[in-house]
Amino acid sequence: YALASAHNAVKVAPDLPIELLGPLGCGVQTGAGAVMNALRPAAGTSIAVFGAGTVGLSAIMAAHIVGCSTIIAVDLVKERLDLARELGATHVIDPTESDAVERIREISGDGVLFSLECTGLPQVLRQAVDCLTLTGVCGAMGVSPLGTEVSLDMNTIMFGRTLRGIIEGDSVPHQFIPRLIDLYRQGRFPFDKIITVFPFKEINAAVAATERGEVVKAVLVMS
Repeated sequence: YALASAHNAVKVAPDLPIELLGPLGCGVQTGAGAVMNALRPAAGTSIAVFGAGTVGLSAIMAAHIVGCSTIIAVDLVKERLDLARELGATHVIDPTESDAVERIREISGDGVLFSLECTGLPQVLRQAVDCLTLTGVCGAMGVSPLGTEVSLDMNTIMFGRTLRGIIEGDSVPHQFIPRLIDLYRQGRFPFDKIITVFPFKEINAAVAATERGEVVKAVLVMS
């Protein structure tokens, strides 16, 4: 059971796996919406996604759907990078093995046209801006504690680059969530691959697996 206002509820078909749909309301729509609603990259453009969690992987799936030709995932966890490749990333980077900005410039030629910061870490946001080509746009979505500050090179911004914040993927849930569900039914948006279902009694195991990076999005189900 759940209490919700009609304004905050999205009606879905009864044959859908309801235990998988919860993440559509936050992390999944945030990442996918950042690409499809906010940045709106044209087919053939390039994007780098910093953080391959629920938000980042959803953004990668969306970038694949809209036809980005270069999709770069940056993360510390090998399993998440492997999953990013499965979901549409053309390149993956472990920042402990190489400088992420330099590697992105090597892959893209002169930087990517779009980037997304999904970690909430100031140093990562700086990288997400620095890896942009001229006139590139960085979307900031990672959640940070209030008062967190970031340092940027003013010349980087002056040369036509843009940094913008994105909340919930700039989505109108009543319109966007059904769109994502349609894409899921078509097999084009397999967000179920980032979800692991746990019985509620295993809530501690779900939290631990998530913190270790073994699980991207844990969903608890009451038996």
